[in-house]
Formats: sequence, structure tokens, C-alpha cells
Amino acid sequence: MSVPTHEVLIVHPNEVRRNALKSALNAHRVSVVGSQLEATRCMEASAPTLIIAPADNARRFLRHVDRAAPEAVCVFVCARSDQHGLEELVETAAEGHVFSTLDDGLTEGELSMRLRDLLQLRASTRVSLDAGMRVDFRLRGQPFSAECQDLGHFGAALQVPMDASMAAFLPGTPLDALSMVRDGRAVLHVARAYVRHASPVQQGTQLFLRVGISWRPTTDDATSAPPRTLRDAVAVQAALRKALRRELPVWLHPPDRQTAHFQLESATVEPCDERGLLLGQVSPSLPATVGEVVHLSFEMGGQRYRGVTSVLRAGRDGVALGMPRSLAVENRRGQPRFRPGAQHRFLVSFTSPFSGQRITRAVLDLGARGFAFPIDASCEVLPVGSQLDTTLLLPDGAEAACRVEVRSVDVVPFESQHDQRLRPYRCGVRILDMPRAVRDAIVDAFVSARQPQVCDGAEFRFPDLWRMMEDARYTFHPDHPFGEESRVLPVLEETHARLGRARELGRSLVFTDAHRPLGHVNGLRMYSGTWLVQHLAVMPGFRRSEQISSELTSLAVEVGEAMEDVEFIRYMWRTDNRWPHRLGTWLARVLEGQGLCHLRQFHYLRADLTQNRVVDARALPAVREATPADRRWLESYLRRRGEMVRLLSEDLCADPGPEAHLFERFRGAGLHRERRIFVVDGEAGPLALALQDEATPGLSLIEVTNGFNLVVADREHPRATDAVAALTLRCMVHARERGRRSALGLVDALDVPVLREQGFVDQGRFSDWTFHRSMVRRWCEAWRSLFERQFPMRRMKRRAVVSAAASLEKQEAR
Repeated sequence: MSVPTHEVLIVHPNEVRRNALKSALNAHRVSVVGSQLEATRCMEASAPTLIIAPADNARRFLRHVDRAAPEAVCVFVCARSDQHGLEELVETAAEGHVFSTLDDGLTEGELSMRLRDLLQLRASTRVSLDAGMRVDFRLRGQPFSAECQDLGHFGAALQVPMDASMAAFLPGTPLDALSMVRDGRAVLHVARAYVRHASPVQQGTQLFLRVGISWRPTTDDATSAPPRTLRDAVAVQAALRKALRRELPVWLHPPDRQTAHFQLESATVEPCDERGLLLGQVSPSLPATVGEVVHLSFEMGGQRYRGVTSVLRAGRDGVALGMPRSLAVENRRGQPRFRPGAQHRFLVSFTSPFSGQRITRAVLDLGARGFAFPIDASCEVLPVGSQLDTTLLLPDGAEAACRVEVRSVDVVPFESQHDQRLRPYRCGVRILDMPRAVRDAIVDAFVSARQPQVCDGAEFRFPDLWRMMEDARYTFHPDHPFGEESRVLPVLEETHARLGRARELGRSLVFTDAHRPLGHVNGLRMYSGTWLVQHLAVMPGFRRSEQISSELTSLAVEVGEAMEDVEFIRYMWRTDNRWPHRLGTWLARVLEGQGLCHLRQFHYLRADLTQNRVVDARALPAVREATPADRRWLESYLRRRGEMVRLLSEDLCADPGPEAHLFERFRGAGLHRERRIFVVDGEAGPLALALQDEATPGLSLIEVTNGFNLVVADREHPRATDAVAALTLRCMVHARERGRRSALGLVDALDVPVLREQGFVDQGRFSDWTFHRSMVRRWCEAWRSLFERQFPMRRMKRRAVVSAAASLEKQEAR
């Protein structure tokens, strides 16, 4: 939270304390004097916004302030141990003077935060409210009601009946679950507010308490990503090298001065011993004596890195810092923000529930859950916690109504020599009920802002994308081979069209060049909370083919993250495809999390059902449909094995609710998605299960949504092999019942021989990696760094080849 630049006057007889207060307000225009007489002269010359003074002679000093700077905020600094000063302030407040106090024992960081809050309150205008704005809150656990007299961005004045005890509203008293209600509808809600002052007021014959309250801006929802720490020396050094390679600023600050940050200029990492050194230039204001401990921080890829180091060498040529032993990594926010492009502008309109004013603003930036727009705080008040009924004008001209909650009100840095009354603020809101049209428009704007050459695949005819895939040699889709377009294209084109209209279930992204598709990727909601990235194909021979692959894959992952109900990202690749396999296994190894990801390998086997094979199933065990008890057993089995990611990402919990809701969503889009579970019983429970997926053909070109996989509880059981064979035959019968030309098994290596005996052909081994949405920022950072390292090496190789060819030509010419 920032505040505009203000005139500040600091009065203190102690020079060390004056300088400490000044450094806490280094972002403002600060005047420093040593006596109240000098302060009076300064106030007469120029009225400050904030005055900070000791508690000595507070009453006399306030009389000078009321005459010379009546609009100034006065803050008295007094230590808790100063009994005389405290008595002076109590007597001054009893006379009706309004001021704030600060403990003289606060650290510089705490002082800066308290003063910043005071200036933020000062910068906010206040509007008077007519009768009818009821305020409900809980005071020490008891319900209480009052009336709101006036309101600002971060506080309000309440009219409390005089029968309430004034002692109940002492400064600092918390008011819990505070809500403002107008016409029976809540227009503002904050979890906790605090009493700032209370005083008796008489208007005519009416006597009441005027209670001033304030509240802090709502903090962003805690990100689902748990904080992590890099402890490996190689990882710490690699993160710093990456930040310096991108020319990102690295900041240093002393442990006791949180607000004073100094940039490390011309920073480099020098190998030395095991950990290395960090070299650079820094401002002389930083206490950089040898042995001094300093905190280091930088931001990269939407994440903040923090560590502790020490000064090993200091001189005119710069400083040498030890490499931090660890770096704490945390997400700046749960969701990325972006500025919409010129072709994706949004407008928000609403009527203020406090002033009745109609407000229309352009949206400054957007996120998956909300947006921000500007307001003029000199005349518009939208407190944090306000709930607004807004209308969004979308880029296509459509309008969508949505209810939002104000989450933050921040000052926009602004300097004006013409109109000092203008106070531009940035109001951030969260959408409480996200309409589908708004979500789709935000995702489209995000894709366009990230990569203008990428557009929605629904804008293209599927035959054009199919020809592009054929040219890109995207050949592995056995059920839909090239050359049989008359049979496969009508079905795939219909699926593509239906999925394009239900973009919360799937979305295709196409990289274009003059309306010619050059690359394609698809995201599919494979399970209720799992987003499958698939169908990556890029035209070969194009000079930017690998950059296109990188951009499309990254966008497909981030589009999945933008959906609030998606918890897991999943993608799979053939292990004999060297480039994807190298990248995928490297990412899975680098980003291995504590229970947040799951890497599985399976064999893709296909049986042609057009060939009639006679199999004697009389000796095989019986197969039945699963019951709720079997689902409970399956959940317990996966929990015992520690496969929590698979349990949650594949909707295998005992409760079938999320799975049933997903299937209903597909039916609403005119598509089919279902799952059957077949069971072979053992002596004390299920011996083996087959999880048979079924879906509309073409949701996945390799038809993993129509395959089956097996869960074998006891591999050592004498009839385990027979159970696998029986389940395989049942899945083949199921595929015939659905009119499919093939049956697909996605099974472990131990089950491959059994399926081969049933006529299945092994089409190769696949890797399947699923990771939690909290790892998306780390995944994007690792993905980007992978291509950053790869492309410079290739450019160096090309330059070497060109240089060698030029040398040969010169030698031949000689």
C-alpha cells in the first residue's frame, strides 16, 4: 500500500531520533527542526500534511498547529515509560484535541508502517451519509447496532446510542464482523475494525457517542502454493545467475531497516570455493562494513526470493557478499495480473451504494478472479469490503452483470502541478459470481496480452488444423489415421465445434502467421479438477518452431491455472520421442514436490476389434460392476499407497459427486463423458479393478478418454493374472457395446504380457505427469529457463558453423 508524496514536519530535540524518523519517511518531503519555536515558523511558511513531535507541552503546541496548519495530522511520539508525557497527552485529549500517538520504542519498520497508515487515512476523502445506513458488529462477543454518519476508504464515523458505555469504545477496541446494511442488503463487510476515538456529541436535544473506526485493507487470499526454501548451494546460485542474466534488480537492506532498500548495481556471481561470491556496486548509505549482515531479495517469474548474506569485502571498487545459504521462495499472488491489449478493452459501470453516484471506468488490469479500475479519491469513496453490483462491458460489446467485492484501494503514483485536488487511486475488486462470458473474455484477453499471434482454435475449421497437424507430422493417433478423412473428419469436426462452444471444458490455441496456422495445442478438462495439455503440433522447418512450442505449452498450462476449479495440470508424452521426453523428465525431476505431483509411466496397448478372436473365458474369474463399497475400498487403497495426487486428480474418491457433476457438464455441451468400474473379487475384498473411461470420440486424438487402466491389489495372488485377463476381456466387450473399432489399455509394464495374449499390440511407453496448480509459477519459470539456456547454445553453434564455413571459403580463395 502506497501513499502520495506529502509535506512532513518532524520536531524532535534529539538529532539521532530526528534522523530515524526522517528515514522512516524518506519517500516524502520532510523538514526537520529541533524545537517547537522553529516548527511554528516552518508551519507559518508552509502548512505540512503531517506533524510529528514529542509529547512535551502538547497542549500549547496544538494551539499553534490549529492556527498555522489546521488540516494537518498531528502525531505525538511518547515512550511507554515516560509517565509525565503520558499524563500530558491524557489531559490534552480530555480537552477535546484530536491527535495520534506513537510509541517511541518502535523499530524503524514499525514506525514507517504506522505513519504510512495515518497518511493513507489522511489522503482519503469522506462522504456524509444520509439516515438509513445501519452498521452491525460484535463487541466483545455481543451483537451491536449503530448508524453510520460518514465514511472514508479506510474508516468511518458511527453514531452510537448514549446508553452504551464510553468505556466500551476505548481506542484500539476491536469490532468484529462489521457490516453496513442499506435497504436490507449488505453493502460492506469487514472481518474486524478498530476504534480510533470516541467522544460524546450533542446535536440539539439528541445526545450520542461519535465513534471513529478504521480497518486495514483486506490482504490477498493466501496463495495455495506453500512457501518453499532453496537450500542446495547449486540451486541458490542458479537462481541468482538467472536473475542477473535477465537483468532483474537485486535489493539489499539492513535487518533493522526494512524500508531502506539499496540496489546492487553491476552484480555478478564469481565462483569461489563451493558457494561462490556475489559482487557489485552499492550506495554508500548502506552500512557495508565487513561482517555486516544484510538481507537480499529479488523478484523473478511472479515469485519473490529472499535470503540473508554478509559483507565479506567492502571498498571503492564495490562489495563482495557471501552467497546466501538458502533462499525463501513465495508467490507474490495466487493468480497473475495482466493489462488487456487494445483489442480487448473492458469497461465497468456501477452505482455507488454510499453516494448514489454513477461511475463508469476503464479496467486497468485483470486477473482470473478480478480486476482493477481507477477512482478519484478526492470525491469517490469505495471502502475495502464494499460489495458492488457492477456491469462489465466486454470486448465484443456484450454486457455482463456481476457482483464484486473491493479487496484493495491503493494510491496511484501521481504528480500534478495544475490540480492538487485530484487523488487517483487504484481500486482492486474480486468477482464473487463469475459469469461464463466474463471468464471466457478474461482468458481471451490474457492469451492476447501474452502472445498476440495466438488465437482461439474455434476460429478455425478443423480440417485446416488437421492438415496443419499432418504437415507437422503429428502422426500418433491410431484411431484417426491420416488418409481416412472421409470417415474420421466428420466426427472430429463435430467434437471440435462442440468443445469450442463449451470452453470451460476444453480450449484450443492456435499460433498464426497472417491467418495461417503454424502451431496448435489443446487443453481438456479430463476430470473435474484436472486440465490435460495435449495435441501439441508445430509446423516443421520454421525458424521459430521451438519458441512456438514453448509459448503454446506455457499458455495452455496457464489457461488451466486461470480456471478456479482446476486443481491439477496434466500432460503426457511418448518416451521414445526424445525431445519431449528430455524436457518432461527434467521438469519432473527439478520440480519434484512434497506430495504435490505424480509421475507415472504406462504402456499404450491397442486391440483391433474388427478382427474376431475366440477366447475361452470360462476359466477366468467373474467380473461385476463396482458398488459404493468398492469406491470406498479404492480410496482407502490409494491412500495407503500414498497416491494422493492420483486419488484427487482422477476423481477416485468415494464420493462420486464431482465426477457426476463433470459428466453432467459434458452432457450439457452435447458431449459424452463417463466412467465404468469393473471388479474381480478376492477372498477379502477386490482383487483387481478396471477403470474404464468413455467419451465422445475426438476429445483426445489418442483416445485416452476411451481407455482403461488397472488397479491390482495383490500382485502375488495366484489368480492375479487371471483377474487382469478377465478385466481386459470385459473392457473389450464394453468397447464393442459402444460401437468402437478398438479397445485401448493404459497399463503398467507387468500387465503387458497378459494384454498381448488377448490380441493387444504395444504401441509404446508413455510418461504421464500430474502436478498441483500451486506449482504452476515454478513450472513456468523452469520452462522459460530451459529455453533460455537452449537457444543461446544453438545460436553459438550456428555462429561457429558460419565462422568455420567463412574460413574455408577464404582458404579456398587463397
